[in-house]
Amino acid sequence: MIYATVSFTVAPGKNFEADEYFHTVQRQVKKLTGHDVRILQQLGGPMGHFVLSSTYDSIAEWDQARTKIQHDNAFQKLVAQAGKDGLFVQGSVASQIWQQQQ
Repeated sequence: MIYATVSFTVAPGKNFEADEYFHTVQRQVKKLTGHDVRILQQLGGPMGHFVLSSTYDSIAEWDQARTKIQHDNAFQKLVAQAGKDGLFVQGSVASQIWQQQQ
């Protein structure tokens, strides 16, 4: 099983906008790839830390989903707009991919 995550630190005062953004991303990913994305908000520790998480049966399945997202103009505009709006702390967005050990 493959676990893909993208973590974000939301700019101060932007939590409401970030929540709306994450739900839009969630819907777009489901529409493009058929995969669900979970939205996680950190309850303890730094404020404004969110993680988007999804699972895939194989690395090939993850790569297919990633390719669909990367080549979708509407999705890329959504990402660019978040940057223009200063939604996240610059340099705080990080993606990771994990493999569950059997």
